[in-house]
Amino acid sequence: MGRTVEFEVEGVKVSGYLAEPAQKGPAVIIIHEWWGLDSPLSNIKELTDRLAQEGFVAFAPDFYKGKSADNPDDAGKLMTEMFQSRMEEVDAMFKASVEYLRNLDKTDPVKVGVTGFCCGGTLSMYFASKFSNLIDASVPFYGLPQLAPIDPHSIKVPIFFIMAEKDEFVNNDSVIDIFKDVWKNGVEAQAKVYAGVNHAFLNDKRPEVYNEDVAQDAWRLAVEFFRRHLS
Repeated sequence: MGRTVEFEVEGVKVSGYLAEPAQKGPAVIIIHEWWGLDSPLSNIKELTDRLAQEGFVAFAPDFYKGKSADNPDDAGKLMTEMFQSRMEEVDAMFKASVEYLRNLDKTDPVKVGVTGFCCGGTLSMYFASKFSNLIDASVPFYGLPQLAPIDPHSIKVPIFFIMAEKDEFVNNDSVIDIFKDVWKNGVEAQAKVYAGVNHAFLNDKRPEVYNEDVAQDAWRLAVEFFRRHLS
């Protein structure tokens, strides 16, 4: 259903995977895990297609700019480099992606949400904090708040934190603390911790952690959240 696209907005070049619905709809940016967009361990393109089938204009930007990994060591290097050395560039690529989606004919109403997984979940929290004026909702899946400077008091859009109880990478208490601060700001915030599952439970390319029942439920809730706040 989807296709690879490349575009430039005010000198910022972005490539990624775009999937459009049959009819017009709001947009959602979906951000890859630490593996990268084109890794054999990534299911982000499939999820982008699923978002389009749900009626959203869905775009997965390639924040690694063509690089990807098929093992934890290389994935960790790519993710660490991004968070430590490339965030100014990633910020610009995200803003360009929002602008691109807002100007597509299929995007109606002109609203943009953001979601992501692992590394992408971190960025979904971070972007909601830094660019609340540009987006309309955020659904971070098992993001790692220690990786990026996330100010919960700056999150001004509805946000839904989805977590795994047995997550070996994410300190769920830290995510809950962010949730509480957002909620205290008077912004709609939700949080759900799925019992008995591990980090990356929604990635069916990784059968050792994938949980079909929980993945389907979490996906349903995420789609409903976006429908409520973007439609």
